[in-house]
Order: sequence, then C-alpha cells, then structure tokens
Amino acid sequence: MSFTPADYAAIPEKFSELSDPKYKAFNESLIPGASTAYGVRVPAIRNIARSIIKSDPAGFLSVSVPGSYEEIMLRGMVIAGMKLPVSDKLPLIEGFLPLIDNWAVCDTFCGDIKLRSPEEKRLMWEFMEPFFYDPREFYARFSLVMFLGHFVEPDYILRGLEAIEALTQEQYYVRMAAAWAVSVCYVKFPRETLPLLQRRTLPKFTQNKSIQKIRESYRVPKEDKDMLLQYKLT
Repeated sequence: MSFTPADYAAIPEKFSELSDPKYKAFNESLIPGASTAYGVRVPAIRNIARSIIKSDPAGFLSVSVPGSYEEIMLRGMVIAGMKLPVSDKLPLIEGFLPLIDNWAVCDTFCGDIKLRSPEEKRLMWEFMEPFFYDPREFYARFSLVMFLGHFVEPDYILRGLEAIEALTQEQYYVRMAAAWAVSVCYVKFPRETLPLLQRRTLPKFTQNKSIQKIRESYRVPKEDKDMLLQYKLT
C-alpha cells in the first residue's frame, strides 16, 4: 500500500498523542534548535519508522515535509533503515544532511546507518571524508560521528586521526565530536592514538576534553590515565 499525503498528515497527530510535556522541556534543555518538538521519546519515533520501512519508505520520503524535531528524526531513521545498498542510499543521505541542526538527530542518524561490507564502508568513507573539513557544523559532526561509530578499525584509524588533526572548525559540536572520537580511538587503538595527543596539535578544548573522556573510560588502565595528564594544555 502506497504512502499518501493523508498518511503523512496523520503522523504529527500521532506525535501529539505521544507527546510528554515534561520530556519535551527536558529534551529542549539538552538540544538547542528543538523548540518545535512535540516531546516524543526516541523509541516511540523508532517504532513509527519501523512500520514505515516495512510498508512504503520511498512513498513516505516523497510526501514527507519535515518541520519539527520529531519529523526530521523520523525521516532520518527511515533513510538509515531502508533496505537499500549504500550506493543507492548515499543520495538520500546527502539530501538529509541539510536538515540536521542538532546533535541528537545527527548522532541517532549516524548510529542507525548500517554498513554491511567492506565495499559499503569504502563508498561511505569516500562520501563522508570531505565533510570532515566542511565549515557547516553538522556536516563535520556527521563525518566525525560516522567515523567513531563505524570506522575505528585497522583500515581507517590513521586516516580518521589525520582528519581530526586537520580540523579547523571552532563550533562546539564539532570540537565535542572530535574529542569523543579521539577517546574512542584511544580506547581501541592506544598505540596509534597516543602520538596525536603527544604532539599537542589539537585545539586546547579538543585536546583536554579528549584526555578527560579517555580518563573517564573503564577500559583504560590507571597508568595510562595518569600518563595522559602530562599532555593537557594549560
């Protein structure tokens, strides 16, 4: 059964039914730019996305007019979950990126994308690599979160660390994602990641936040946590 504009019109009504004013206020305190949100929890949005993916995701995308935080989140979940090869999904991902204006949509979208083969990883890396250097905050964060979630492995670890070291953006959500990525890299590949921290070439915020996040990890030995303190920038 095809997805119609009337079907789409029912989605905001469903969001209104599922809205939780207390959660809305809490969510908006954490996510700047989400002032139009209904206050629907992510699992509930994901349930709607699963239903759409099973029925007519292409039809949904053709009539979707995402305006609210939840509608944008839903569109991202549908795109990420569609049963398409990455080569066919990349144009949809590229079209979605301009809609991302907060960390929650960005990070949920990145987490929902599945890369099922080395070839799909290669295609995704070629697509996302230029965005590391994009001046738009959430384009850059997209690449950083995709890297830390899908590419912290032998074939990509050094390429990702090189990209992080070359970042020039000063936006908060780029720097935070960079620090998060460095911490994930250190936990999984300490030998490859330590030289980056030793060089002290990262911006002060990113350098120190990376070390903080590494030291907060239960997977890093105490001696490493103590050693890393000498590379903090003052």
